[in-house]
Amino acid sequence: MTKVDEREPMAFEQDVLDLALGSLLGRQDPRPAPPTRRPRRRRRTVIAIAAAGLAIAIAVPIALPGGGTGGADPAAAGVLHQVALRAAQQPSEPTPGPGQYLYTRSESAPTLLYVVGDGNTFLFRFPMTRESWLGYDGSGRIRNTWGPVTFPSDEDRDKWAAAGSPDLYEVQTDDDLHEDRSEDDRFAPGELNNPGRFADLPADPERLLELIESRELGGGPRGDWQTFSIIGDLLREASPPPKVRAALYQVAAELPGVELVGPVVDGAGRRGVAVAYTNPSSDSRSRMELIFDPTTAELLGWSEVLVADSTVDVESGGPGAIYGAVGPAGTKIFTTTYLVSGVVDSTNERL
Repeated sequence: MTKVDEREPMAFEQDVLDLALGSLLGRQDPRPAPPTRRPRRRRRTVIAIAAAGLAIAIAVPIALPGGGTGGADPAAAGVLHQVALRAAQQPSEPTPGPGQYLYTRSESAPTLLYVVGDGNTFLFRFPMTRESWLGYDGSGRIRNTWGPVTFPSDEDRDKWAAAGSPDLYEVQTDDDLHEDRSEDDRFAPGELNNPGRFADLPADPERLLELIESRELGGGPRGDWQTFSIIGDLLREASPPPKVRAALYQVAAELPGVELVGPVVDGAGRRGVAVAYTNPSSDSRSRMELIFDPTTAELLGWSEVLVADSTVDVESGGPGAIYGAVGPAGTKIFTTTYLVSGVVDSTNERL
């Protein structure tokens, strides 16, 4: 469960500063180091300049491309602009050439509710490991492996065992190979996670915002919630160039409704900073949280979290019924963690 820090603003901002500087200066963490997302990247960091830039960015208001102070929560806007600065300072990632692919491995899981009967229920998760090999033209391979089932708590596991350990889902794999696509197909509005998609994207935040809001880039209804969702899509598997990534964070900083969650730990145990947007839909009780590394500006993962208790009439479905998006406030009803990414030479090669 992610909890928004309720201390005084300056104390909270100092926590964010300490988190970023601790990572930047190589502060040791007593826990075992989890896998990093970009194992092949060589980083160049100018510690004194970057540290000073971070302190200044958090201490003073940030000027936005439109000349205003931004529509996001001020704390969220400040952090997003700082992360944009970090993104712009990163070296460019290798892009797949002919016969090459951008390989990404991630882990996702929905949290589901199982009805035992007589009002007795338990929560469980059905994780998925996703591997994608994306070519510049949109060709490649997607391999999804589901299972085995896990439980968010010992109590849920005990309830499952007491119910006779009912079968929930079977381990299964879906493996699809995508052939070369035409230019029209690979640049269709819905094709966001595509290395070739970023070649001509503008690094100017205002122009990028125009493309997203007009839905020339991404689809779906108009509105800031959908714009925030598209930004998340663009930051996922096909990592954009540093300047485009920086522009995406600046666009997010202008969206009314974006809030700072603060320091969090992702599904791989890595420390990051999260911002969130609550879905304004009347039938939704959730918000999307984007988690990023405050030093490298990489997207570490995202979660959908209930912001209010969500219940169902479990008696109507009867024993064996399964429901999604149900649980107390703070329940992560869906999570995705990006573990590793880099260029490979075939759709069979992994990192």
